Amino acid sequence: MDKLNPYTASFVLAGAFMFTQSFQAAEAAGCQTLSKESLETKADPYEQAIRTAAQKYGVKHELVKAVITVESCFKKRARGSSGEKGLMQLMPATAQRFNLKSGYNPWQNIHAGTKYLSYLLERYDGDLSRTVAAYNAGEGNIRPGGKIRNPYYVSKVMNAYGKFAGAYQRTSLVTAKAEAGKEVESKSRKARKKASKATLELANAEANVLPWKEKIRGRVADASKVRTQAFTVKPGHTVYEVMRQTGVPVKRLISMNKLAMPYHLQAGQKLRLS
Repeated sequence: MDKLNPYTASFVLAGAFMFTQSFQAAEAAGCQTLSKESLETKADPYEQAIRTAAQKYGVKHELVKAVITVESCFKKRARGSSGEKGLMQLMPATAQRFNLKSGYNPWQNIHAGTKYLSYLLERYDGDLSRTVAAYNAGEGNIRPGGKIRNPYYVSKVMNAYGKFAGAYQRTSLVTAKAEAGKEVESKSRKARKKASKATLELANAEANVLPWKEKIRGRVADASKVRTQAFTVKPGHTVYEVMRQTGVPVKRLISMNKLAMPYHLQAGQKLRLS
């Protein structure tokens, strides 16, 4: 075989690099469709880093895994077209903001990405849909209570989150809402019937299945849930888990107990509820 001249060789290498990046991006784009077992196998090498970061910054470890699933499919050497690196694919400016020195270092990458998720959860009062949307689009493009401009990305993360949390739902919240909205616009009887079914599926998912329904903005604590004046923290609990179990909004828990960021809780710690 004839040797390639330097120009041809450079072109071939560049093409191979672009193909590799495109392949990695395509793989990550569909990674959430894998089975729970396959995803857990991919996550296993990074389990300790994920759980350590999740506990440190008060984020569900299933959410961290879900974001990694969609961003890189657990490829530690993944690189995006805008300079994103590693497992959680932080943009260069965001990486600098959260003190990420080595984007390809799994431990550093996971901790920086999880810290960013913690910041976003606080910004959006625990609203997971907007937290995930802002992780992808930037918080400047996702206002609290505003429109989610990247619903497909959010639905992919929620899909993966449901699998890691052990409650996989075939139709995601975002997809169900989109289908219901489109069908309502149609005037045909068949379309309206389908819209009603999609809306019913969404209601059932929100009420009984989806583990990520954490929209708590402006919610007042349900008195029927708050039966005691104090709550004892158990291992692995976050302020969001306490909120789910007691009905007391996160901001109120933080204020009453004078918690400081990143709101790390200790097992056995007593929290005031009223």
